[in-house]
Amino acid sequence: MNSELKIPEGLEKIERDQFATFLDTTPNEKTMQFALLGIGITDYGIEYNPQVDSEKWIVEKNSRQDHSSNQKQGAVSQSMHKGDPCFVFAEAGRDKLNYRTHILDIDIWKGKDGVYPADLSDGKLVITKYMGDKATIEYDLYYEGDSIKGSVSFANGVPTFTPSAD
Repeated sequence: MNSELKIPEGLEKIERDQFATFLDTTPNEKTMQFALLGIGITDYGIEYNPQVDSEKWIVEKNSRQDHSSNQKQGAVSQSMHKGDPCFVFAEAGRDKLNYRTHILDIDIWKGKDGVYPADLSDGKLVITKYMGDKATIEYDLYYEGDSIKGSVSFANGVPTFTPSAD
């Protein structure tokens, strides 16, 4: 390694279990009922699907880009577990259009003193495949509009979301 390059000290690897996603399983009620997304799921990530518009001015050789929005979504392939609230909620939406939920994403790795930064988003759950050889349910979660920034604290494993003041 080049002796001029120095790796910063104190690096700490972030593991996947230091993130959490919860779904609101009662989105039509006044009080959100969050269930942990993850049982029977081996991989989940948020695809940002950036919307980038290009425009080439006649006085320039290269185009200009405007990153105007993100079309966030996550794909879930979940083995079915009877009694898992997220599976029960997803399965109930098999033949429904515009099946709404709220999605709560928490960065546990950034937390301090039992309070964790979080984003709350309106969302839709769309079933893409049901059953199959391995008894799975597959669905996409679509994040809608701007998320609400805030924080989460837990009581008995249940998250309570508090929006940021600003």
